[in-house]
Amino acid sequence: MTNRKTCRQYPHAAKGIGLIEVLIAMFVLAIGVLALSKMQGDFLSTSATNKAKTEAIAIAQSRLEDMRNYMNQVETVDEFNTLYAIAADTNSATITGVNSAFTRTETITANGDLRNVEVAVNWNDAAGLGQSVTLNTDLKFISPRGPGDLAVDIEDSLITSPTGRATRGEGLLQPGVTTIPNNDGTSLYDPGDGDLQLVYDGKIVLTLEEACDSGGGNCTSFVKIKGRVYIDTTTQNNLDSEDVFVHASEAAFCSRYYLDSLGNVQTVSAANPNALTTANGDYEYYNYTCYLGGGWHGNIGILLSGGVAQTDKVCLGDPVYANAWEAPVIALRRAYRGMIYEKDSIGAPVTVNGDIVYSSYGIADATELPDPTSGDHTHDFVISSMATSQTEGSNCISEGVMVRSDSDTNGVNGDLFEGNPEDFFCLNGGYLDNYDTNEYGANTTCPFDPTNPPVEGHEVSGIVSVPAAYSSDPMAAAIGVNTSDGPGNCLLGTFANDGSASYVCDVYNWGSGWTGDIHTTFEGYELQLSCSPNPLSLSNVVDDEEDHDISCTVGNFAQISGSITTSNATKVLDTAVISGVPCTVNVDGLSYSCTTDDYVTNWDGLITFTVSGGYICPDNGVVNTGSITLAGGSGSANATVTDITGVNQLDIDIQNNSSSCL
Repeated sequence: MTNRKTCRQYPHAAKGIGLIEVLIAMFVLAIGVLALSKMQGDFLSTSATNKAKTEAIAIAQSRLEDMRNYMNQVETVDEFNTLYAIAADTNSATITGVNSAFTRTETITANGDLRNVEVAVNWNDAAGLGQSVTLNTDLKFISPRGPGDLAVDIEDSLITSPTGRATRGEGLLQPGVTTIPNNDGTSLYDPGDGDLQLVYDGKIVLTLEEACDSGGGNCTSFVKIKGRVYIDTTTQNNLDSEDVFVHASEAAFCSRYYLDSLGNVQTVSAANPNALTTANGDYEYYNYTCYLGGGWHGNIGILLSGGVAQTDKVCLGDPVYANAWEAPVIALRRAYRGMIYEKDSIGAPVTVNGDIVYSSYGIADATELPDPTSGDHTHDFVISSMATSQTEGSNCISEGVMVRSDSDTNGVNGDLFEGNPEDFFCLNGGYLDNYDTNEYGANTTCPFDPTNPPVEGHEVSGIVSVPAAYSSDPMAAAIGVNTSDGPGNCLLGTFANDGSASYVCDVYNWGSGWTGDIHTTFEGYELQLSCSPNPLSLSNVVDDEEDHDISCTVGNFAQISGSITTSNATKVLDTAVISGVPCTVNVDGLSYSCTTDDYVTNWDGLITFTVSGGYICPDNGVVNTGSITLAGGSGSANATVTDITGVNQLDIDIQNNSSSCL
């Protein structure tokens, strides 16, 4: 018989988890979560610090570039020493960046006849700890050819001095020696010691060291960069040619000359203040050639004998441009740089935070720009006078500076300057000096203007598609993709059998995100292909972006494009719409291009234009077939298009009111 009392005294063992075990498990879990949180925080903190450091380096580099460019303000050693006065931690500036708020200061010290400029950028990281980067460079005055980029980066073993292989000449040419004329007032002399000398007015003004065989002859020539200086007589009617100088940075010499009616060379100087004048007197002009040594990279700019006032504006670029990166700009100088990058152990570009690290690099020996075999435009400057507030390149068009009647050489006002380079010329297009290809590499174009480096880079990618039947057609092979920053920043893959190809574009953030366009081109097939959206407009890109797709169709298309003249720089073209689809309007509102729907034999329809102010004057287009009639209107107007094909032109004239129309 079971003893119930005994059973109650010895119950079964308890089952489950006790409170102590639960508390221990929660404690262990909390420790793990805290460790993960700390690791994540450390990772984010490191990433933020790296981004801020990259931005600080860009700020310091930009300031050093500015200080190099200030050299065009000095003509004597005293002016140089005054401009770069010895001081410590001066010129403090606060800069609100993307990743932090930065403080920038400068310290200038003497190093013999050099000035060492040190730029420090400080900021606080996410933990409140002070961080800083410091960059420095040496500046040296060389009169009178030192107004530009005089930096020698003493910490960089790759990049030699931007001076290149030329040095300042010394002394006079000995009487009776034979020289070879350059047909610009200068000549070349080979003294037989291996050097080549540039002679002007009996003086040896430049020497190219070790350029010739020791026995004389077989010389490597100077680098030559050529162009014209135009004075817009409408706005600068009191400026004489002899008061306009062309200077190149570091060791260089720039001749000023023109050919008279008999074909004789005439140099421009105080003793000969004349120059040439265009047919209607819109421009006074002369030619220039700047001589440099191989390896040079720097600036060529304009100086005025009385100093450059705030109303003195120099226009560069192409006023009839087809691409945004060719548009006119206002700048006193044109920068010439190549860009190369260091390779790592497997031959890939060295990167920091995912961005390729580029270094400026110089020009090859004996290069001539423009290449005389290419048909490229000379490197011209157009000097005008505008209001102090007018600093945009579009003012070179809206104020008439580059589109006077004398600028019409082939039926379009401004085509005298068609193809004229803007304020940065990339040397990567076949003009780079020699470098060790095992250690360094270069793209075919420059990804950005290194005189104004961005904070960081991003990638924008997507798919370009054509009808599958055309995937292997030459039409598809002609398709290209570019950003509005310039050519060479996009890579388009091969079209697959389904008619799709991937593209990726590098875009660059200067502090507030990248804003620009991605353009699809199809050279030679403009009337057989139409892509949409084109351009693909993006704004405030601050990270990599995907799925920006572009669809192209095949058919018969007509184009209508034109330029805009305006009575007021604030009254420009806002929009142009054809068949409900926006046309391409350039950012300055001074040109546009529309592509029609697909058609069988011809096309009819309307284009609606809207302007930011003023009255659109009536006009008739220049057509391949059919007609285009633009009705006048205040603020907006329609163009009636009838039976057109091919390429057609309709220019827009914006005036204050209808009575102002011609």
